[in-house]
Amino acid sequence: MIRSRGKTRRSTEIWPGFVDAISTLLLVLIFLLTIFVSSEFLLSKLLSNKDDALEGLNIQINQLSELLSLEKKENKNLTSTISRLNEKLNNSGVASDLLAMEFTDLKSKNIELNRLLSALKDSTNEIKEDNLNLENKNQDLENELQELLITLRATNVKLENAEVEVRLSEAAKTQVSILNMQILELRDQLNIIQNLLDINAEDIKKKDIQIIELGKKLNTALAVKVGELNQYKSEFFGRLREILGNREDILIVGDRFIFQSEVLFESGSAEVGSEGFIQLSNMSRILLDITKDIPKDIPWVLQIQGHTDQNPISTPLYPSNWELSAARAISVGRVLINSGVDSEKISVAGFAEFQPLEIGSDPASLRKNRRIEIKLTQP
Repeated sequence: MIRSRGKTRRSTEIWPGFVDAISTLLLVLIFLLTIFVSSEFLLSKLLSNKDDALEGLNIQINQLSELLSLEKKENKNLTSTISRLNEKLNNSGVASDLLAMEFTDLKSKNIELNRLLSALKDSTNEIKEDNLNLENKNQDLENELQELLITLRATNVKLENAEVEVRLSEAAKTQVSILNMQILELRDQLNIIQNLLDINAEDIKKKDIQIIELGKKLNTALAVKVGELNQYKSEFFGRLREILGNREDILIVGDRFIFQSEVLFESGSAEVGSEGFIQLSNMSRILLDITKDIPKDIPWVLQIQGHTDQNPISTPLYPSNWELSAARAISVGRVLINSGVDSEKISVAGFAEFQPLEIGSDPASLRKNRRIEIKLTQP
């Protein structure tokens, strides 16, 4: 009993150690296997890298061998080129000697050509001089030829005239002499006519002088008549001033007698009013008194001009200011004619608004522009 227990106890104590030894051995084996596998992997990788390197080295060796073969070929080519260059160099020495000889020959030829060129220039100048001399001689010959042609033509004319004279009959010669006499008579007549023309030219000059003198006398007479007319005009306007006094609506400006339209007419009318009739009658009486003393050889006329302002008018009787201004001038003329003034001495005209005394549209300017102007002057 005691032995069996002792054996059981020993067996139970040995078994854990055995298990530990087995597990340790397995671990060692696993470790060794791991190392082996890793080393195998590393070796295989190293071997593969070495194979790749060897393959690359082989490729480089092949490339180097190809380059070496190319270098050998180039070396052979260079050797052959050097040999050819040596041959050319040897030949160039001979060629340079030949070129030097050719250059010397060319120099001598150039000198000869320059000499020939100068000689050619000299000969060209001589040829030009000879050509100029030939042209001059040719011109002289042409002139002589022209003279000969003229002489020949004159000779032919003389020959023709001689032939005509030979062919003329006695009757023809008689007729020629008659014609010559007629020509002489005509020349005499022309001389007589020329003398008459000269005489007429002198007469014309004298008449021109007389006309100029008559013109001067006429201008002097006209100036005298104008002066006389101005005297009567001054008397006429002076007496009008005495009668009219200093009225603002009736003015005497220079050689014009100005009535404001309001003195003679109503607005828009051409009929002379009572006041206007009185003023015109006074003026006509003075005019008749003065004009009866004016000599008949002094021409004069009484100009009557009608003027309006810029305001337009449009009526059935007066469509515009033209008709109104002309109608007012005619009315004044009729009053003067009815008062005894000769109608042949009356001249009327209408100027509408186109000859104003004042520029402006204010009432004063418009009033001054509405007027009748009477002027004693020459026709």
